[in-house]
Amino acid sequence: MKWFLLGGLVFLLVFISPMGLMAEDYLSEADALYNQGGMENYKRAIDLYLKALEANPNDYEANWKCARAYRDHGEEVKKQNVEGWKDICARYGKDGMKYAQKAIEQGPNKPDGYYYYGLNVGIYSDGVSILTALAEGLKNKTQSSFEKAYELDKMYDDAGPILALGRFRAVVPWPADPPYL
Repeated sequence: MKWFLLGGLVFLLVFISPMGLMAEDYLSEADALYNQGGMENYKRAIDLYLKALEANPNDYEANWKCARAYRDHGEEVKKQNVEGWKDICARYGKDGMKYAQKAIEQGPNKPDGYYYYGLNVGIYSDGVSILTALAEGLKNKTQSSFEKAYELDKMYDDAGPILALGRFRAVVPWPADPPYL
């Protein structure tokens, strides 16, 4: 029995602990690239966030930061009018929504996941059109995500939830537009 316990401890120290350290290394390296900005740095940051999530899939911070990088990469692709930008925005927006949703599940009382979920729907909509996003039922989820981010911290990301709600109300076409406060 002692050998079994000792073997289990050695396994944890040799194989599991380094995975957590690797995830932290990937996360800090991804953050550095993200902070430099630019389309290529966002893309490289995404790859590193994904590696961090391979090591620790339930890492709240890695999930919301991955969602943020997907959104910002899509935004840069659109701004630079990269060939095939609509397809890229649709794919990156959809992937970003997935990681934001995971962040929401892991941190339901934090604004990051809600905020980046809505922003990724915006990038997705740029790629597929607002009407397609509405037809897919994303309006209510987007509105409630921005409202929840506002409720949790309206000054998050330099008043991002306030601006996002205003932009959302301006972009969603009648008759699907939300009622005004």
